[in-house]
Amino acid sequence: MLIFKNANIQKLNLALTLNTGQNFRWRLIDSNKWLGVISNLYVVILEQCDQTIGYEVINVDHVISTWPAKVSTKKIHNSFHNQLEHYFRLDIDLDHLYDHWSRCDRHFHQISSRLKGIRLLRQDIVENVFSFICSSNNNIQRISKMVETLCRQYGTKLFSSHDQSIITEDVYSFPEISTLVVGDQIERQLRELGFGYRARFICQTAQQIMNQSNQNPEEWIKRLTRSSYEDARQLLMSLPGIGAKVADCICLMSLGFTDSVPIDTHVLQLTSKLYANENSSFKMTKSSLTAKKYAEIGDFYRQKFQLHPGWAQTVLFCSDLKQNSHQKIKKTRLSSNEKK
Repeated sequence: MLIFKNANIQKLNLALTLNTGQNFRWRLIDSNKWLGVISNLYVVILEQCDQTIGYEVINVDHVISTWPAKVSTKKIHNSFHNQLEHYFRLDIDLDHLYDHWSRCDRHFHQISSRLKGIRLLRQDIVENVFSFICSSNNNIQRISKMVETLCRQYGTKLFSSHDQSIITEDVYSFPEISTLVVGDQIERQLRELGFGYRARFICQTAQQIMNQSNQNPEEWIKRLTRSSYEDARQLLMSLPGIGAKVADCICLMSLGFTDSVPIDTHVLQLTSKLYANENSSFKMTKSSLTAKKYAEIGDFYRQKFQLHPGWAQTVLFCSDLKQNSHQKIKKTRLSSNEKK
C-alpha cells in the first residue's frame, strides 16, 4: 500500500467524509479501510492512519487496458495520486477554512474540534445526477443499495473479487447514460429491482440528456460545466426528478459551486434549532419548505460563512447526523435494557 503523506486525520477524516451522504459507493471493509471507485475507473482501498492515508489501486491491469499506450504500474499510481488530490480537494487548506468558519459562527466553533477533516468531494457528474435522483424520500443505506444495483446491472466490471480475498464482491463502473435508455425495458427492470417511482425519473432523465445533446451526453456535460451557477441549476432542474435541493447537491459536489447550499427538511430543522434566535423566520412551523424559504436559508448561510458556505453547511449537517445517530443508539440501548 502506498502512502499519501500530507493527509493526516485532521486534514482528511475518511469516515466523516465518505459515510455521511455525499457519495453512496464507499463502504467500510475493515476497521479503517474503505473500498470505492474514483473517476469511474480506479477501484481503490483507502486506509486511515493518524498521520497518513494509505492507498492502493487494486484494478491496475484494467486501468492499464484503458490507456491508449502501454504504461507502467508506477505511472498508473502517479496518475491516481493526482486523482486522489483532486477528488478530496486536498489543494484547499482545511485548517484555514475551519478557523474562518469558527470565527463566523459560534455553533461551528463548538463542533469544529471534534469534527476535523470533513472534505467536500469532487464527484463524477453523471454518477451524482442519478445517485441523487435515487435519494428522494430515502435513507443513505437504501440509496447506496440502489446505486450499487445500477452499477451491477448496467455498468462495466472494473474488478473481479477472485483477484483479492479481502473483497467479496465484483466492482462495477457507474453506467453510461446511453445504457439507461431502452424504451420501457429499463424502467420495468428498475421497478422490479425496488426503485419504485424513481425508475421513471432515471429513464426519463437519461432520455432527456440524450435528446438535449444530440445523442452525445459528453456535450451535455460540457454545457453543464461551462454554465454559471444559476444556469447550471436551471438546466439540472429541467430534468425529471431533480428539484432545487438535488440540483444544489450536484452544483456543490460535482460542479465546484461551493456557494451552493442544498436545503431539505433536515437542514430546515437544523437551521431552526441553531439559528432561530438570529432570525425569527427560521422558527419551526408546520409550513412546508417553500421556494422563498429555501432561498432565504441559502442566503443566510452564504452571508454567515462567506467562504465556501456550502462546505461549511456540510460540516454542520455531518455534526447533526452524527448526533442523531448517537441518540438512536442510546435509545436502542435504553429500550433493550428496559426489556431485560
